Formats: sequence, structure tokens, C-alpha cells
Amino acid sequence: MATILPQTMRKIVATRLSQKFRDVAKVVDSPVPVPGEGELLIKNRFLGINASDINYTAGRYDASVQPPFDCGFEGLGEVVTAGKNSVLNVGQPVMYLQYGAFSEYKVVPAKRVIPLPSVTAEYLSLFVSGLTAAISLDKLGEIKKGETVLVTAAAGGTGQFAVQWAKQAGCHVIGTCSTEEKLEFLKV
Repeated sequence: MATILPQTMRKIVATRLSQKFRDVAKVVDSPVPVPGEGELLIKNRFLGINASDINYTAGRYDASVQPPFDCGFEGLGEVVTAGKNSVLNVGQPVMYLQYGAFSEYKVVPAKRVIPLPSVTAEYLSLFVSGLTAAISLDKLGEIKKGETVLVTAAAGGTGQFAVQWAKQAGCHVIGTCSTEEKLEFLKV
């Protein structure tokens, strides 16, 4: 049975550059995009929100980007339409990294999505936070059992993964955080 798609969708657009995301972000209506060859139309169910989103809308990552532009990097949802020569099927849960993710629907090249077993929010945190912690500790830090690892901002998304990753590797972990509330959270 074919999915009936709406004609329009909502997405978040940055109207100017600023560190104050709330002040620059605007929800707008836009036509639902149509996937081309090798592309997928994904109905977003969950979106990742990171410091990168604020840094991008503040103009810190790419000085050539000028407003208005679509916001968001990470999305997780299911394929609702597949363009010609796409290898994934309608209904396939996927996650992706592509700017403009803060939208109800997003066209993404099929080669840039990761198929998932289900549409579950927990997968989304693995992409940026989980991979950042794993690559930093294993590839750059080359941690070994018995070492002491310092994790700053240990209560944050990447920090939580780093603490768990280092502990699983048999390291002694020292974590820092900015508030008593975060300290209590880390003790759990």
C-alpha cells in the first residue's frame, strides 16, 4: 500500500547568525521534497540536538553559509519513498547525518544512511556522542586497561559515553561536571 504524503511540511530555518539559537530559529512551511535517483525520503521521528547546531547557526563552522538556511545535523526515522536505484525499502528504519535534519521529512542519499532494526530514539545518541567518545578514547587516546582517564563534562552526552567506554576498557575514570545536580546524576 502506497504512503500518502502531505504536500507541505514544517522545518526549522536559521534567519540570521547568532549564538542564541532560539532567537534565530524559525519554523516554516515548505513543500515535501521528492527523492531523486539513489535518494530516500525519510520521515523523521527523532532529531539529535547538539552544541554543533548552535555553533553552525552562530557562523562558527562555515563562514560562507548565509541565512536563511535549514538547521539540524542528525535524524532518525523511516524511509517513506525511495528514488530509483535506492537499495533500501519503504518502511526501513534509518539514521543519518545531513544538514537540514530539523524537518518533518528529509531527502538523503541512500549511501549516507545507516539502516537500523527499529525506530528507537536511543540509536541517535550513538552517532555523534558515541562515536566521538569511542574514536577519541580508542584511536586518539589509545587507552589501555589500568590507565586513568579524565573526562570533562562527564554528565553531557559525549561525556557519559566516554565514562562508560573507559570503564568498560578497565580504566580508572575521573569525571568533572559543573553542578551538584550533575554530580548526583553521575553517581547513579
